[in-house]
Amino acid sequence: MALSGGSSSNAPDGAAPSPAVAEQPFAALRGFLGRPFVWVGTAVSAGAIALTIRGLHLGDVADALGETSIGWLAMAVAASLVSYYPRVKRWRVLFYPTEIKNDGDLFGAMTVGYMLNNLLPLRVGELGRAFVIGKTEGVDAVQALSTILVERLLDILVLVAMLLVLLPIVDEPAWATGAALVLGIGALVFTAVLAAAAIMRRQVSAALKRLFRRAPARLRGRLERWLDAALAGLVILSHPRVLVKALFWSVVGWGVSSVFVYGCLLALGIHLSYAAPLFVMIAVNLGMAVPSSSGYVGVFHAIVIEALTEVFSVNRERAAAVAIIAHGVFFVVPVFLGAAYLWSRRELWRELLSGVLRGSESKSR
Repeated sequence: MALSGGSSSNAPDGAAPSPAVAEQPFAALRGFLGRPFVWVGTAVSAGAIALTIRGLHLGDVADALGETSIGWLAMAVAASLVSYYPRVKRWRVLFYPTEIKNDGDLFGAMTVGYMLNNLLPLRVGELGRAFVIGKTEGVDAVQALSTILVERLLDILVLVAMLLVLLPIVDEPAWATGAALVLGIGALVFTAVLAAAAIMRRQVSAALKRLFRRAPARLRGRLERWLDAALAGLVILSHPRVLVKALFWSVVGWGVSSVFVYGCLLALGIHLSYAAPLFVMIAVNLGMAVPSSSGYVGVFHAIVIEALTEVFSVNRERAAAVAIIAHGVFFVVPVFLGAAYLWSRRELWRELLSGVLRGSESKSR
């Protein structure tokens, strides 16, 4: 998996890449999309779309979209942009004690990761995000992947906690609460295991390196480097005070994201208590654990529609309109930001695409 730092171009500075080099990312893309496991998510998305449009009056959906308030939609877009600030601050904390020099590099890597998640299936954007921060900040990409894993676990724990807070207010479906609790308990157990590994990282490292002695010398060195980097990304779990800071930024980030959802509801003339955008946000983000096609097409829409219609009795066509505009902002904003960042760092994109897709293929075998 080509995720380490180093030179990001095979061509001399200022020189155009050769046709063979220019073709590399596209060959990797064709190979990636041709693999059978990619189509599993596509099938899930197709099924979700079929369930979503069944019984919908598309003309009424179009009418609802035509009534969208530009002012409230602008507020939703603004909230979407602002939500990056606490996420960047949290990611900086998660690298503790490694010092990140530039928040702009964190922001750029994050937007590139989100962009790739929207354009390619199977969350390969996480690899891209680790690759970019490795190139720009000189940190080990495996350490970055460990911080992203911790970030995902914190997200699940915070979202499930928020869902439990909503229980007395919202008549949540039993299946939704049950699934969220199972996911939350699983995340809590996994976090505890990782925290134990972080606290006893010297012993864990020594034990695993003894196992690595059976591997060929060349592979053994690589495995040991990856192990050290992975454990470095878990250090924060052994420092409760620093972890509290990460949890704080997690809560702030999800709070801002709920404002985004609220803006989408108001843009369609749906006036509900603030419990509605909170619940929809939680349901969508926990539901993203389900495999789907790039951009979570279908799955995103189905969750928004079912949450609004089943829990808050919103008209199905208007709920579909909310899903469409919310997904539009969710999709377009990171794609625009990620593309703009890569345009400013054009030397990254070829190696990024080739390395990430090939890394994804090797993980799937």
